[in-house]
Amino acid sequence: MWHITKEARKKFETCNLLPIHESDEEWESALKEAKEEGEDLIAFLQQELEEVKEDLIKVLPSRFIPYLENGTLNQPTLPKKVRDDYLTWMREKDNEFVQILDAAYKNTNHAVTYLPQAVQEVFEESLHDATIERIERENHTLHLYINTDGGFTSKSMIHLILKDVITEESTEPIQVGQWFIYNELQKTKEGFAFRVLYDVPDVEWTITMKDMDAEYYYRPSLYTTLRDEDKLEDTSITEYLSKLNTDHRYWFITPHTICAIESIDGDIRLENGTIAFGTNEFTIKIESECYNYDQEQINPISLIYTDTFENPYKQFEEPLPVEELETAALGEDLELQVRAWNTMYASPTQLADIINHVLSRTEITEENEMMLSIFVDFFYQEGILTDGIIKKYHTLLD
Repeated sequence: MWHITKEARKKFETCNLLPIHESDEEWESALKEAKEEGEDLIAFLQQELEEVKEDLIKVLPSRFIPYLENGTLNQPTLPKKVRDDYLTWMREKDNEFVQILDAAYKNTNHAVTYLPQAVQEVFEESLHDATIERIERENHTLHLYINTDGGFTSKSMIHLILKDVITEESTEPIQVGQWFIYNELQKTKEGFAFRVLYDVPDVEWTITMKDMDAEYYYRPSLYTTLRDEDKLEDTSITEYLSKLNTDHRYWFITPHTICAIESIDGDIRLENGTIAFGTNEFTIKIESECYNYDQEQINPISLIYTDTFENPYKQFEEPLPVEELETAALGEDLELQVRAWNTMYASPTQLADIINHVLSRTEITEENEMMLSIFVDFFYQEGILTDGIIKKYHTLLD
């Protein structure tokens, strides 16, 4: 039995098509802000409701249908009792889907124990928002190359090797560029079964196989630093190579091939082929194969990977002195902010008084709401928050 299904994902997303403000205070603030900006919030909400009405009516309990039909379900005039009931229903549906994800996670954690260490390490982190970089089929083996840029894993490129494929079913063929949304791995009598829900287009893909293996690679920390500083485009390949750690092994991974790098001393020398850089393009030759790439479309720097993890944000993990925490957490220096919150996260009990004081002075905004929800929930679970702080952040804890 699969927990991850296209139908379950669709139901979850449909139940969340029409979010509403949760309190009178939130409505007052939204209406005031809209008025100050000259926007017609009521008309906007009416249009928003009409856009989702046809889908929402399929999952909405009958008691809410009258308010959907008369257009008040997402309006400030909705009775508070109905509003609270609707919000409770949405949370229940969210919890139902969380339970589905938890069950899939447990299945995956069980199945990977029968697989090589590299596979276990891949599934220790989420594949959510990773994309298919390349698909190769070789006899009864399927190779999936997964680019995790913008995803939720420290690994930058993952190569899943699905061996001795038994069956493969999909609502439509998987393709390069599709996004991983949810996945589940199961142990079977024959071996293993792997299901992925992809996006763009929306596809449910299931494959069974006798075995699975994996390889993975990281980007050098230099790449992340230059990217965050918007300096990648201004850095030449020669300059980039000169700053890499020569004690590490490197690979040149393109949309078509993986080449082990023999040397980065002044230029790139490949172990199993050659690479030549022109003014606007570069060419890779491997035996009888030749691949040409436009440097304006693909920066060769972005194709260099290593098997050694270097934490580009190591400085953020350095704890701050207790006397500096409050000023740093509430200040404008982003690096100090991150270090302050990480320090408090690492020692919640010892720093409980400071944490509560910082949270009492922190304003919830659209920019920091997600970050605060993570920290506040953690501190709440640790049992260190005062009643006043719990009341202030109750919307992030529900």
